[in-house]
Parts: sequence; structure tokens; C-alpha cells
Amino acid sequence: MPQTRPVLPDATNAEFLLQALREVNERRAAHHVPPLAMDPLLVEYARARAAALSGGAGHEDGRAGTGENVFHGAGADMSTAADAVAAWYAESAAHDWNDPRPSPFSALVWKATTAMGAARVAGQGAAGHETWIVFVFEPPGNVAGEFQENVPRP
Repeated sequence: MPQTRPVLPDATNAEFLLQALREVNERRAAHHVPPLAMDPLLVEYARARAAALSGGAGHEDGRAGTGENVFHGAGADMSTAADAVAAWYAESAAHDWNDPRPSPFSALVWKATTAMGAARVAGQGAAGHETWIVFVFEPPGNVAGEFQENVPRP
């Protein structure tokens, strides 16, 4: 997809990555699934995706074989990894354990996922300060027919 607006600058740093991993693994522990490892190659891919999304690419433009959660924040302050994880995990309140559907919540706690990457871009956008946060997961979650074994109750 062609870029429709300027790409925001990279705002990924070690503190952000540590917070991302900690926040995800805390939610995973509550669901009794193994913790994820931060993969440097997935971090680089997440950086490319965050930049592309801030420039106007669509969520559907991601690569096959990699799951993706996207958070967009706008306001006076840059959004954090904790903000993104809290927003995605809040969807668990509406999760139908008898008829589960793909969601950012279920991708966070997907048992078969072993690695993640994370990135953030932030800066002045068209409508004020914007933050785009992307977490990517491999192997990806939200596979039809595999929810019962991969998304245990907390």
C-alpha cells in the first residue's frame, strides 16, 4: 500500500522492550502458559510494521506466519507498552469461553506462541501527538479450531 502520510520516528528503546515483555508475560502467567522470549529479528520486523502503519499501511499488509497486535494512541503523552497491553487484555472481559473469537487478548496469551517482538513510533501526526505500538508473535495465535487448547482461563 502506498504511504499516505509521513512516517513517525522510531521510539523503541530498551525500557519499552522490557516493559512489553514483562506486561505480556504477566498476563500469560495468569493463564498458566509459558512466558515468551523477545526475539531481536521480530523486534526489527515490528519496527518496520509500526513505521508502515504510521505512514498509512493497513493491518492486512503484515506477513504470513506472524501474528500482530496494533495499538494507536493519541494525546499529549507518548503511549507505553503497558497502555497497549492493558487495552488488548481488557478485551478478555468480553471473551466468550464457549465460542471464542480471534482478538488481541487471545493473541497475548496464546499458549503455542513462543516469541515476540515489539516496537513503537511516536511524534506529531496530522491530528496531534500519535503513538503506534506493534507487537508481533510467532508462531501466530488465533488459529481457528485451536482456542480451547491455547487460551486457558485465568
